[in-house]
Amino acid sequence: MSQIEQYPVLEYTVNLLSKAIVDSKTEKKSESVSVIKDGNSIIQLEHVAEGDNVTLMISDKNEILLSEDLLEELQDISAPASASAELKAALQSLVIVVNELTIETKFIFQAVKESFDTLSTSYEFIKTTAKHANGFSANFKFGDHKFEVVVVNGAGEVTVEANCDGVKDQKVAETIKGDVAKVASALNKLFK
Repeated sequence: MSQIEQYPVLEYTVNLLSKAIVDSKTEKKSESVSVIKDGNSIIQLEHVAEGDNVTLMISDKNEILLSEDLLEELQDISAPASASAELKAALQSLVIVVNELTIETKFIFQAVKESFDTLSTSYEFIKTTAKHANGFSANFKFGDHKFEVVVVNGAGEVTVEANCDGVKDQKVAETIKGDVAKVASALNKLFK
């Protein structure tokens, strides 16, 4: 059986994560796909290249990277001094997407949930309804009133909008929109 040669960025990232996750096992599926197993949990990493742009797509259904505090390490990924110039350059331009969100957008997602919790115990996160690399939509409740929050992580600004069409009480809708503006302001101070 022949050894699978993987893309250097993928191989480097898999080695970094497997060393950080105690007792994990790795499996090379192909030159562009690896799997890290941690007990019954699986993290799949896929190297996707479009021209000179390289994206590392990570599927981590059990949020191991979040629970092991590895997202920060991935966000600041860099090669050691002994690495090749090619690997260093590839890591600098690498985009990492975890469960359909860039790492910064994943941090913003967590911050949105925490911000609403901080503003009022009446807010409740229900579920994420849509994800794309730099944004997401999520359903929340304020008491009995359901509304949707749409967040876009733009280059210079994080935009947060509320869709309060389902909220019939105008005062409650105004409160939600006011709180959404506070969340947007806080996110921009933190991330931009």
